[in-house]
Amino acid sequence: MKPFSKHLLVASVLAACSTTAAADTFSIEEIATADNFRNSFPRDMNEQGFIVGISSFPTDVDIDLSQLTASQLASLGITDIDEVDELTPAQYEFIINSLATNENSNFLQKPIASYQAFLYDGMTLPVSFFNDPEDVSTITYLNSINGSNTAVGMGYGSYKPVEFSYINSEDEEVTNTFYVRDFISRGVWYQDGQTATVTPPEQAILGGESAIMDVNESGLAAGYASVALSPGAESTIENCTPPEDSDAVQTRPLEVCASELWLDLHNASANNIAPILYYTRSNYASRRSIYDVRGFLWQLDASGEVISSVELGTLEERREDDESDFSSYAYAVNNNGIAAGQSFTYHPDRGAIRMPAIFVDGEAIAVTENDEYFWGSANDINDNNRAVGYLTTTRAANLRNIGFYYDVDSATMETLPGFFEGSSTVPSDINNNGLVVGTGEIEPTLSSSRRRVGFLYDTTADDAQFINLNDAIACDSQYFIVDARAITDSGEIVASALKTEEYIDGDGETQSREVAVTIKMDPIEGELNNCRQEENKVERSGASFGGLPLASLSLLGFFITLSRRRQHKNIKKS
Repeated sequence: MKPFSKHLLVASVLAACSTTAAADTFSIEEIATADNFRNSFPRDMNEQGFIVGISSFPTDVDIDLSQLTASQLASLGITDIDEVDELTPAQYEFIINSLATNENSNFLQKPIASYQAFLYDGMTLPVSFFNDPEDVSTITYLNSINGSNTAVGMGYGSYKPVEFSYINSEDEEVTNTFYVRDFISRGVWYQDGQTATVTPPEQAILGGESAIMDVNESGLAAGYASVALSPGAESTIENCTPPEDSDAVQTRPLEVCASELWLDLHNASANNIAPILYYTRSNYASRRSIYDVRGFLWQLDASGEVISSVELGTLEERREDDESDFSSYAYAVNNNGIAAGQSFTYHPDRGAIRMPAIFVDGEAIAVTENDEYFWGSANDINDNNRAVGYLTTTRAANLRNIGFYYDVDSATMETLPGFFEGSSTVPSDINNNGLVVGTGEIEPTLSSSRRRVGFLYDTTADDAQFINLNDAIACDSQYFIVDARAITDSGEIVASALKTEEYIDGDGETQSREVAVTIKMDPIEGELNNCRQEENKVERSGASFGGLPLASLSLLGFFITLSRRRQHKNIKKS
C-alpha cells in the first residue's frame, strides 16, 4: 500500500471546491457482488483492504409456489401453479419481497432471507452462520473487521417447520404447519471460516437475541443482548395460551404468537417523533423488541470465546408506567475501551426516544440533553475519543438528521454543517485523523425524500467543507455514490454506489434498472471535478434510488435508523 498523507488530500480537495479540474481525487475499484445476489452494501474495511458487508436480493431461490396464498397468486396472475414453467422477473421479485424474513408476518409460509453477509479478501465470499448454507431463511450480517482480519456480526435463526393441531368449532381436528426459529439472533465472531457466538443472558422466549457490531484491535467487541422480557411483552405472551377454564381455542403455538408480537414491535414506526404529533406517521423504524436489551462489551479470546463481559447502562431508568422495552445498544468501541451507540431515554413531549450515548466504565453518557432533538445515535468513535453520529429534529415539517462531532474528553458537542442548512446528514465513520464519511442530502427542496450522496469531511481543517464524493471521481463515471461507510487511516474509503444494469423482462424486452454495488476508493493526486454543475451528472438516473427493490432501501434505512458499529483503523504501517 503506497504511503499517503491525508491532510495533503484534504488541502487539495478543499482548495479545488470552486474550480473545475481535469483530474480526480479518488480512483475506484468495484468490488464484485456475491454470486447470485443483485445488490451489495459494504459495512467496513480494514487497512489490509479486507471488506465486510451485506449482499441483498437473492437471484436464484428455488420458489415453492404452493407456499403462496391465493391472494398472492392472484396478484401474480397465476391461477394454476402446475401450469407455471418459469416466473417472470417481476413475479420473482414480488415473491422474494413478499416472503422476506423479518418482514412477512404469515408464519404458515417459510420466509426467504433477503440478506447474506459477505467478506472480500481479494474475492467476494458469501458467509453463512449456524446452518446449512442452502437454507434460504437465514439472514446473516457482517458489521466490522479489525486489523487481524477478525470479523464480527450477527445471524438470525433459521425457520423450522412445526406442526400444531387443534379442534375447531365444528369439532374437527385442524393441523397446520408453522415456521418458527430456535432463537431470534446471535452475535457472531468470524475468522478463517471459523465462527463463535455470543449467548444472550435472557433466552426464555424465542431464544433471545444478541448482535456484535464492532471489534477493536484487542478483541474487545461491542454489541447488545437481551436481558429480560419487557413488562408489556410478558403480559401479552401470557395471554397467548388461554386459561384452562376458558372456552377459547388456541390455534397456533406459543412461539408463533410471541413471534408475531416480536415482528410487530421490530417493524413498528417511531410515531411519537412524527413531525406533527398524532396526525402523521414517522418514517423512522423504532426497532423495538419483546426484550429489554442492553449494550455489552465482550472480551473475546483468539477463538472468539467470551472471557469477560460488561453490561452497559441506559441514559435513564424506565418509568413505572412504561411497560415497553427499555434498552441500550453499543455500535462501536475504540482501542481505549470507550463505546458509542444509543439508549432509550425520555423526551418531555414525545415520550420514550432513542438518543446517542457514550459508554464509559459501563455508564451511559448523553451527547446532548437539548429537547430540540428527539432521536439519534453515536455511530463511531476513534482512538482520540472523538465520536460522530446524528441527531434528529424537525425542519420544514419533516424529520431531518443533523450530524454531530463529540469530544468525550472535554464533553463538548458540535453539529456538522452538512451540504446546506437542513440537509439530512448521517456520519458513519471517523478515522484517527479526524476525517468523517457518511451520507447527506444535496437537494434543498421541501420534499421528505431528497437525493443523497456520500460525503467526506475533515473535522480538523479550518473552514472545512462537505465534499460530495461524486465530485471526487470522473463526471462520466457509471457510479453514483450514495453512502460512504468507512474510511481507513490511510485515506481509503469503502462506499455504496448505484449503477445501471440491463436485464430481460417477462416479455423478452431489454430493460434497465439500478443496482447497488460496493466500491473501494483510493486517494490519488488530483482536484475536485464539480460534477454537480455539469448536465450529464444532473440528469443521471443515479440521482434517485429508481428501481432498487424495497428490501434494499429498507436495509439502507435500517443502517441509518438502528445505526451501526465501527472498528478502529490504527494499524501502524511498516
